[in-house]
Amino acid sequence: MRKILILTLSILLFSHPSARARMDMTIHSGQPRTDGVKPEEKGISAFDFEALALLSVDLNPNENPDEVISLLEPYKDSENNQSFIFYSSLGLAYKNKERFKEAIAAYVRSLELEPDEPAVQYYLGIAYYKNNELSKALRSFLKSSEQKPDHPGIKKWIDQLTTELSIYEVPDISKLTAAFDKNINVNREKPDKESRLRIYVTQDGGRIQVLSVDDKIYSYGIDSDTKKPVDYIIIDGDGDGKFEKVINSKGRFGVPTWAYNPE
Repeated sequence: MRKILILTLSILLFSHPSARARMDMTIHSGQPRTDGVKPEEKGISAFDFEALALLSVDLNPNENPDEVISLLEPYKDSENNQSFIFYSSLGLAYKNKERFKEAIAAYVRSLELEPDEPAVQYYLGIAYYKNNELSKALRSFLKSSEQKPDHPGIKKWIDQLTTELSIYEVPDISKLTAAFDKNINVNREKPDKESRLRIYVTQDGGRIQVLSVDDKIYSYGIDSDTKKPVDYIIIDGDGDGKFEKVINSKGRFGVPTWAYNPE
């Protein structure tokens, strides 16, 4: 069924008036015409971008990344391109060619179009890791794990990164000055004005968010910069002083009962 759909789209694509300019392009050599006309100026439609995306899937970014890059790359900067599949396919092709910065840009664009795609978050995490951006890699894997919590690959990456980044080590805030200190409501089930949030700015330009009740710290939010949201949150769920759970900043959690019992 998919092959029939792609064949149909291929026929329509290359017979569509706005796509005829691509007939002069040698897709497999990756050499577009150099007639001084930019691709986005040739009247490419939303239909064409989606058709190109499906053709790239049929080419297979894993087996033929060069062909996929040659097919899609001339159109990646078009403002009219709203195809999630286009950018996710291009990102995979870049990743397979170890062009990780370009893969990251393509994946980020695809997630702007479809934010809740666990597979793209997963591959973005790998690209970040290969580009030595470990905190961003962990953040991507954590987002992916929201939709696919039992995926063995995601679990493996999270375990690896929590070790490499020493995630569960309690950050030292003893020499830091709090830039924010206020009682807040973090319990999403019942009102909870007794939780306290303190925010510390670190010497390297990051920040640490501390959640506590009566000075019992149950959560740290760790961030590499001062822009929302934080990179990740570690939680002490049982009050033993060890932080054994890590989630992304959008993960839902309340105050552990050991720290505060609203009853």
